[in-house]
Amino acid sequence: MNGAANTMPEKTVGAVMTTDPVTLQLTDTLRLADDMMNLAHVRHFPVLDGEKLVGVIDQDDLLHASMAALVRHPKDKVREALGAVAIKDFMKAATTVPGETSIYDAASMMVDRGIECLLIVDGDKLVGVVTRSDLLRELAKR
Repeated sequence: MNGAANTMPEKTVGAVMTTDPVTLQLTDTLRLADDMMNLAHVRHFPVLDGEKLVGVIDQDDLLHASMAALVRHPKDKVREALGAVAIKDFMKAATTVPGETSIYDAASMMVDRGIECLLIVDGDKLVGVVTRSDLLRELAKR
């Protein structure tokens, strides 16, 4: 790297995150998650229990959960089967970082853990989401 690049501050996830992310509640159903993904064109949803962050569900989780729901409810139509299963049954633990985390550290963490998004927190409060695509887009600018 040249000398000028070394004097520039590292970009943080707080600078590239999506603020006010679309969230789901612990008791919401897979049908709602599917509808939200299709309507909002979002692939990752933080899951809340009231105001408390408790997990995350993404498009891949929804696909696996949908297949499981259809196996559990073989006589139901797809939307009925999805409506019978709660998000809490298929969400996974969320990986969180503060907004000051560098995009390089965030990218490394995502690759090491094989995850597609990080939830950005300020203390215990969810403030944003950064995805693998967000980081690739930003890193490609360099």
